[in-house]
Amino acid sequence: KKNKKDNAPKETNYQPVNWKKIFLSPKYIPWHILFIAIGVATVIITIKHDQVVAALRPWSMKVRDLPAGWLIPIAILIVISFPPLFGHEIVALLCGVVYGLWIGFAIVAAGTFIGEIGTWFAFKYALRRKGANLERTNLNYGALARLTRDGGFWIVLIIRFSAIPAHFSTAVFSTCDVNFWFFVIATLLSLPKQIFLVYLGVLLVQERKDSSTQTIMFVTVFVVTIVMAGWIWFKMNKIKKVLLEEQAAREAAKEKEQE
Repeated sequence: KKNKKDNAPKETNYQPVNWKKIFLSPKYIPWHILFIAIGVATVIITIKHDQVVAALRPWSMKVRDLPAGWLIPIAILIVISFPPLFGHEIVALLCGVVYGLWIGFAIVAAGTFIGEIGTWFAFKYALRRKGANLERTNLNYGALARLTRDGGFWIVLIIRFSAIPAHFSTAVFSTCDVNFWFFVIATLLSLPKQIFLVYLGVLLVQERKDSSTQTIMFVTVFVVTIVMAGWIWFKMNKIKKVLLEEQAAREAAKEKEQE
């Protein structure tokens, strides 16, 4: 049986990021505009989430009254699972507002899980060549790929619980041959963190606002995800040094052969 490590790239070309080229090249301007728009929208939604939820609540109540209306938020969550789309947080909050804690959580968990599976297959089969090229040329991508290959299930699970964006980690998992069932189990086990957003939606419609509960939840989830992301980043930095050393050794060997 072929070892997963055999799928790691034999040749790499990690180069320092040319930020001047990225920021000044005309072909990247549409991407800059898109990312700025997404960033601004994310900040507004984060700061004004109460108002956003209040504005969308009437529409959400109409959706709830439709036959099988609960399928609509599931479908929306599946669609926005594919980068660069966003809005997962608002949908989860609305599910808490409209459906309550447990039904809302079930809807969010179903949409999130199916969306992640869809993203996995999209990257594995439609974007595999792009992923392989990123692993050869992007040091961060290559380091995370090496970490997941060497670390197995527990690393995959920690990454799923961390603050590392799910879109990025799913792309890495699918293109560097992480066991599909490891990915499925880790994704299922990390779904309970979605209940945090749903519960915030529930709190938004309570007559008595418990700000201390919201604060404790925010702080707890924030600390756990950031600590896990920090640990992953620490491990990745160590692997980056190894990858650069391996690349330098290959280049030195080639030069020696040509002499």
